[in-house]
Amino acid sequence: MNTDLTASAPTTASSPSVTPGAWPHVLACLMPLTLFIPAALGIAYGGLWMALTPACMLLGVPLLDTLTGWQDSGHFRKEDFQPFQVALLRWNTRLYALLYMATVLWALWHLKTYTPLEIGLMLATSSLLGSIAFAAAHELLHCKDGLDQAIQRVLTSFLFYPHYKLIHIRSHHIHAGTEHDENTAWLNESIYSYLARTIPGSAVRSWQLEARLLRSKGAASGPAHILRNQMTVYAIGQVALLLALILLTGPMGLLFYLGHIVGAHVMLECVNYIQHYGLLRQKRNGEYEKTGPEHSWDSYHYFSSYLTFRVGHHSHHHIAVQPYYLLETEPQAPKLPVGYFWTITMVLLPPWWKHVANRRLGVNDTPTPAAA
Repeated sequence: MNTDLTASAPTTASSPSVTPGAWPHVLACLMPLTLFIPAALGIAYGGLWMALTPACMLLGVPLLDTLTGWQDSGHFRKEDFQPFQVALLRWNTRLYALLYMATVLWALWHLKTYTPLEIGLMLATSSLLGSIAFAAAHELLHCKDGLDQAIQRVLTSFLFYPHYKLIHIRSHHIHAGTEHDENTAWLNESIYSYLARTIPGSAVRSWQLEARLLRSKGAASGPAHILRNQMTVYAIGQVALLLALILLTGPMGLLFYLGHIVGAHVMLECVNYIQHYGLLRQKRNGEYEKTGPEHSWDSYHYFSSYLTFRVGHHSHHHIAVQPYYLLETEPQAPKLPVGYFWTITMVLLPPWWKHVANRRLGVNDTPTPAAA
């Protein structure tokens, strides 16, 4: 395998980059909140106005990335920001989480007034907003502040992924790039095989992690052990949420909610699939090498980056676990040719994705045993 991953990937030197000062960077970081403007217009005016949010995210943002060629390549330290700016950046994720849940609940409450076309468009809008909500939840679950943790617990439960923090902190950040990580995609594994493996696998792994924790604390096995497992608590909470939804919004509301959850989860797992596809850490003397920038795909396309809480700076996130507004570029990380929104389109067509990604990794498209 060609280990020079940057040789086939565009670098920031080959395209114009924006290195903003503190305020421009802060304002750009607030870009996710602007998604609720087209969403509000769609709710207010109905009809094809409800197509605004999907159009902005799936067409407008990638086109802006392509036309401008800008890169999100600014490097900042926390000392570069005033306390008020840090507060804005912290509330950015919190407000997004709250506005997303409020938007979906509003749609559920008014669902009976929508036409079939409006239901479909609002379903697409809610799914896309939910996919960005996962990026906000990811940021919140890494924060130690009590308010952040409270919001992320509510948000991840609403997103039907209450064990997100458990699997992400206690498994993914430890085992990323190894066969022990349910969220690492193998070379030549399709997104559809990955979905069938990662969703149930993450739930099972979360149960095992909690069971192991209970055993380490001396908990006895049996029914009490099962009830004390955090995954049992999560499952009860999710059942309660579904019962509340069907009681308050009826079968149609429940179906809408579940439909938007499926869409948001598919988007999330596509991003997870992309981030470590084919980038396994090697074993040396029985130990895995340290996680480095070469073990994550990065994407610094300006508008796509800021709109997703800079989730494309994934390699630096694994190395430094910094807040999203402090993440830096990593020259050694393999680079995606386009932002996440259009990369997901490639991923959903496996031959296209393998042709693009494998060429950048310097390997062929021949299936491997791990992908079978």
